[in-house]
Amino acid sequence: MRLRPLIHTFAHCSIGTAAAILCTANAPQALAAPADTTWHTTSVEGTDYYNLSLLRAFYKLSTPATAPKDGSCVISNPFFKLTLKEGAREAIIGGYKCMLTHPVRKATDGNLLVSRTDVVKLIDPVLRPTYIAERREVQTVVIDPGHGGPDEGNRTPRFYEAQYTLALALELAAELQKRGFKTVLTRRADMQTTDAERVATARAARHAIFISLHANGGHPSLHGIETYCAAPLTPGNKALEGNRHDEANAALAFTLHSHLVGSTAATDRACRRTGYSLLNTLNCPGAIVQVGFATNEEEAARLQDAAYRNNIIQGLANGIAAYKKAIAPGAAIADTVLPATPPPTPVAATKPAPPKKTQDKTSGNSSKKNNTANKSSRRRNSSRQPSRRRRNGRR
Repeated sequence: MRLRPLIHTFAHCSIGTAAAILCTANAPQALAAPADTTWHTTSVEGTDYYNLSLLRAFYKLSTPATAPKDGSCVISNPFFKLTLKEGAREAIIGGYKCMLTHPVRKATDGNLLVSRTDVVKLIDPVLRPTYIAERREVQTVVIDPGHGGPDEGNRTPRFYEAQYTLALALELAAELQKRGFKTVLTRRADMQTTDAERVATARAARHAIFISLHANGGHPSLHGIETYCAAPLTPGNKALEGNRHDEANAALAFTLHSHLVGSTAATDRACRRTGYSLLNTLNCPGAIVQVGFATNEEEAARLQDAAYRNNIIQGLANGIAAYKKAIAPGAAIADTVLPATPPPTPVAATKPAPPKKTQDKTSGNSSKKNNTANKSSRRRNSSRQPSRRRRNGRR
């Protein structure tokens, strides 16, 4: 059974009802978080880390338990579970995989250490989306069908990514409109659309979120769902435009990913961070969703099945609805479950650099990694957009 993070819970009840449910007798009583929690850091190879004992106290989590299968550390309360492992750059939050910016370390007292960046920019926004700074009500969903025109994306004898993402975007827009959302598409035909044009569409929308749809490519054996948001700001690096919404980016990507994996039962290939300029130049929260592998024959067939495609649409729509509800101005989380105190000190930011003009070549495939991005937290980006083949199947 998967214990849902609170941002997932908001999809299934109103704000008032959610708060009432979180205040039930099952709420954890131990490890009450003191309002004056002091977040002492431990430096490891120049990176600031928090001791797991601080996270346990602040988020009201259980005594760590060791998973017999792989030795990972599991801490939880009745509403969510967090799994970490020494040396790993992957965390499991509420049963869904998330890639960390820095690997988990071990302190001299035997406790695990989690980087301050990952606590502030991933774990806290997912567990407590109501504390995201400058959160705004979602009014518009900008849907970006990846590729288009001469940029076909991943193409096999039975799958044409550019056409598939367009059809998926149109179906998602129709479903969201039924639910009362305003939608804008970056393209409505099989036409070439540059990154600059996609970003301009998002910038023109009021109180928007941006979702780019793709089908992955790689070795024929690879399958599953990956979701990406912009790599977060780390100390010593200049902020990019997309870093204005680091916390919201993480919350949006995780919510989309968890609902999509849940609705399709597809393989969870993790919620990830990336240095693509398409996301780095947005002025609103954004995510890239890889709904499956076009290069896997079985998964490509499922992607084109009407019933399965509807599961994708429902998962994405439910994720968007959950995100909107969780960050709404009136949203709140009961202090009996999680602390009603500010999150740990955010990572210091320098003034955002003016967004670089995106290359005007093919659709997202011209995205290049910004040299100021934190190299330790971002993979080398090729000159191709996310769905192009790359080693290990990650474009």
